[in-house]
Amino acid sequence: MFEKSHDYFRAFVNVSKAISSALDFQNVLDEIVENAVKYLELSAGAISIWNKTENRLEMIAHLNLSQDFLNKGPVYADKSMGRALTSKMPVIIPDIEDDAELQYPEACRKEGIKAILSIPIIFKDDVIGVVRLFDNKTRTFGKKEIEFMSSLADLGAIAIKNARYLRQLKKDHEREMDDLWDYFSDMSDTPQY
Repeated sequence: MFEKSHDYFRAFVNVSKAISSALDFQNVLDEIVENAVKYLELSAGAISIWNKTENRLEMIAHLNLSQDFLNKGPVYADKSMGRALTSKMPVIIPDIEDDAELQYPEACRKEGIKAILSIPIIFKDDVIGVVRLFDNKTRTFGKKEIEFMSSLADLGAIAIKNARYLRQLKKDHEREMDDLWDYFSDMSDTPQY
């Protein structure tokens, strides 16, 4: 048990370091997926952002998923993954054959996926996405594993929100610079007496 707790701590430190040293949030998301798959001994993982306007999930990070699986089609938030979004709680599918709401069961079978853990990514009570972890054998997930993944999802929420804030700051800065440029351009066009 101590060894597993130590592994979880190591993963948490890895992701925390990525957050503190990266302006590129993609690196942070990749670290989350990589550490989750490694330390929970899973076969694959992904992070998706919830596009609330279209009620679908847009994958932004993944590990060990085939191109066929990635191209299976849009993932809508009203299926089994949606339970994690609406309830703001982890959703465990120990055996995909027992879940009637799974959107792409055939794609999962072809990929070798047997079990799925979906963890909502929440920032200040706002669900912004989901971490999905896949295993090639049927299984359940223990309380410690879910707590570990929820902590990594919290770090993902921070990275995603930071990236959005940074993008907005850049946009605001560019707009202000354009306004200044226009102002000084107008001044230079004005005759001086």
